[in-house]
Amino acid sequence: MEVIRDKELYRKIWDRIYNDYSFFPSVDNSRKMWLHPGGEFKTFHLTTFWNEEQESIVNNILCKVVGAKMFALDWQHDCFLFDPNEKIPTGYMYYDKERDCNVYFPEYYPDGDYHFFVSKDWRFGLYGHPWRKELVVVGKELILEIEKNQKDLCLKKV
Repeated sequence: MEVIRDKELYRKIWDRIYNDYSFFPSVDNSRKMWLHPGGEFKTFHLTTFWNEEQESIVNNILCKVVGAKMFALDWQHDCFLFDPNEKIPTGYMYYDKERDCNVYFPEYYPDGDYHFFVSKDWRFGLYGHPWRKELVVVGKELILEIEKNQKDLCLKKV
């Protein structure tokens, strides 16, 4: 896991989220927050906050389906390049001496900010909306695996 410090890469990633996916953070629940250019996606309602076991289920699914480096994006915070096979613990944080700040790795369940977990090739993704309590799953294989675990993850299709 590494913080994305390359400003050009960081900008390109967020430009894609804003432009290609029409990401528009808003408190207006009637407005679509993002679109999905191509590919299959499904939206689920999160009925409870996830515990470590549920976070682990999602991580294992990402290991199985993606199995390679991904972007972990936490809106308005540090963003990361990580591999789900690293098994980063829930609530992971560390102190960055260089920047004199704490660094928090986002959880799969959005904790008050928008969270995006997307494969480097943009074929698979999880997009979490914090107050709508929604999780958008992108990519057929990822959708199928999430659906198989829907009950354990306390998800309802929207």
